[in-house]
Amino acid sequence: MLSFCVFPATALDLCHPNERMKNFTLIILLSLAVRAEAANMARVIEVRDDATIVVDRNGIRANVRLAGVVITDIVSARNLLRWTIGTSWVMVEGDAVAGVYRSPDALFVNRELVLRGYARATSPDTEAHRPMAVTYLGQLDLGPRDRVTNDVVQSAPAPRTSKSTSPRSRASRRRAK
Repeated sequence: MLSFCVFPATALDLCHPNERMKNFTLIILLSLAVRAEAANMARVIEVRDDATIVVDRNGIRANVRLAGVVITDIVSARNLLRWTIGTSWVMVEGDAVAGVYRSPDALFVNRELVLRGYARATSPDTEAHRPMAVTYLGQLDLGPRDRVTNDVVQSAPAPRTSKSTSPRSRASRRRAK
């Protein structure tokens, strides 16, 4: 059975020395096991052409060509790249030819070019998958409608059956004036 005596600080004084050593060892092992490795993030410096961007990777400029796409509309593709990743941070999957994801929303830029119709996919990873989820709710008739008249008989309100609420006394009304 594992028992922990890590926090608060006074708990360390109450723990047996063996328990403190186990806890210390556990904390060290966990900190070594969990590596904080940053993703391959880079800052976009410029959009070179329709499918090439220049990024700054740790102070080194690198040209990155978008992988898995063949550009069909050059001007629109270049404008989309400038608009979506102009000078933002991106995650680059690969070296010279790569998949590019915009940070922080993880927009796959390669696939976005294909979805917008500015490029043709050359790999299954960049193909546009648009499953259509449709719910049929019936027909919509926006034409004129006949006026329906209902003869509703107005009835008197129902009498109060409970004496739990009473009207305010006249004395409280006089004080309010």
